[in-house]
Order: sequence, then C-alpha cells, then structure tokens
Amino acid sequence: MADVVPHNRLTFGDEETAAVAAVVASGYWAGGPRVAELEQALAHAFGKPDAACVASGLSALRLALAALGVGPGDEVLVPAYACVAIPNAVAALGATPVAGEIEPRTWTLAPTDARYAVAVHTFGAPADVAAFTGTLIDDAAHGLPAGIPPTAATITSFYATKLIGGAEGGAVLGDLADAVRDARDYTDKPASALRLNDKMNDLEAALTLAQLRRLPDLLAARERLARRYGERLAHLKTIALPAEASGRVWYRYAVEAQHTTARELAAHLREHGVIAHEPVEDWRSPEQREATPIATRAYERLLSLPLYPTLTDAEQDRVIAALEAA
Repeated sequence: MADVVPHNRLTFGDEETAAVAAVVASGYWAGGPRVAELEQALAHAFGKPDAACVASGLSALRLALAALGVGPGDEVLVPAYACVAIPNAVAALGATPVAGEIEPRTWTLAPTDARYAVAVHTFGAPADVAAFTGTLIDDAAHGLPAGIPPTAATITSFYATKLIGGAEGGAVLGDLADAVRDARDYTDKPASALRLNDKMNDLEAALTLAQLRRLPDLLAARERLARRYGERLAHLKTIALPAEASGRVWYRYAVEAQHTTARELAAHLREHGVIAHEPVEDWRSPEQREATPIATRAYERLLSLPLYPTLTDAEQDRVIAALEAA
C-alpha cells in the first residue's frame, strides 16, 4: 500500500553514516577498538562499573544467566507476556523458563518469590524490581533510563528498532561484565557449549555509539509524541491508553482495545493507511496460558501504534484520525 504510516522507521543521519564509514576505512571491522569504546561509554552513561558488548540481546541474557550459575535443573521466572527471546535464553542453558503473571496496567512482571527472575521494562514502563526476592536480571531492552536500578545484572539490546539502534547487538552492564566478556569468545580457550561466538563487531559498535550520543534527544522526541497521543486520544472509549509511570521512557505506545481484538483494530487501521502491530507473539504452552490470564488479555488486546523520533505530526494525525474512525 502506497503512502502508509509505517509502524517503525529507522532513525539515523550524518553521524551514523560517518561512524560506519570510519570503521570501514580503518580496516578493523571485527575486533577493533570501537567495541571497547562503546563498553566504556555505556558504563559511564548508566552509572555501572563495567559493560560487556555481545552479539544480541538474547546473547546478553544467556551469558548473564550463565555467569550467575544458571543451568540444568534451575527454574527462571520470566514474564508471560514478553519476547520469546527471553525463554529461549533460559532454555539454551538447560534451565526451565517459568511464565509469570504480569501487572494489568504496566504489563511488567508481577513480583513474586523466585530464586531467579528476569524483569522486563515492558514498552518502557519500569518493572518494580525492588519488590523481587532472589536473583534478578533487569532486562532494559525496552527502557534505558539514566537511573537503571541496582540488580544482579542489567542487559539490553541494540536491535535496529530499539531505543538505541545498532543493527544488532546487546550488552551486559554491571559486575558480571568480565565473565560475559570472557565467555563471548572461543579463541585459545577450552571447548565449551557456552562459547558460541557472541561477539559484537566494530560496525555495530560504531552505529550504537553514534545513537548513544543522541539518546537524550531521541528519548525527548519519543516523549513529545507520546504526550501528543495522550492528549489527542484521551476522549476515546474504544481504547485504554498506556499507564503513566514515574521514570518510564516511550519505546512503544501500546493501547489496549476495549471492544475488539488488537488484530481486528490493526486491520481497521491498515485500511486507513496506518500500520500498527501486535507487539509480542504468544509463546506460552496451553497450561501457561490458563495460569496467566492477564498476559492472555495483553496478547489479545494490546496494539502498538507508530512511535519513533522521525514520526511527523502529520503522520501522527493520520494515526489519530484512523483510531477515531474505528
């Protein structure tokens, strides 16, 4: 369909182009200096003692869990409404992902007792990490506020459409960084099922560095658009708007359909030239679905509207008009 408002659009400019060109010209495409530079910049930006960059957010979570000693026989509590990469990372270590129920407004993992847990800042709404017992990994792939709370480890993702886009890549921030840095490489080390070449390359690191330097402006642009959605959509009874939460950032603007399903609402918006997505695919078993009804509601009802720094006011007006026409 021509002239549509896309769900996502990459944000980049001369800074990113120049950063990648400099790496290409340097001849250090893989294990060059940009990865180490990014690690130092991340640790400084988020007040952590160290950071280790890896190939993806899934790699970051898997290697952080491994550094904590998670393995066969262990259970790890994960949000029942979350990307399948999270239970995949747990299962890759021979451990069992346990689908935990979520909160009904922030869609974050509901606090409960667990030896190990992964709390996601869903769509940018902070999880209540202080309420968890046991060992907690803070999954900040959806949210990178300046005050990431102290947990066993913080992991994040630099996938192309994340808050900081680096094509691919991820990072582990905190005291586990040394162990993760050791495990991401296999060269001149004993054979191990853990060492699966989880390195980030310098091209990705250069992109990520350029985006990290622009992060305050990128977050401000997202927040302005989210506030504008809130003001213009508040009168609609057909959707519930995202919950306001102290310290949240706006990775996604996910509304809850009140009288239809997210899939039906997305089809209606598509007829008006607006692409909205059901943001998460349901990976749960039938037993897990029965045990987590709030997550089931999220899978059925939540729809992610276009929200990215280059979304224009005119494009956002088209999204709003399409929702009003529903």
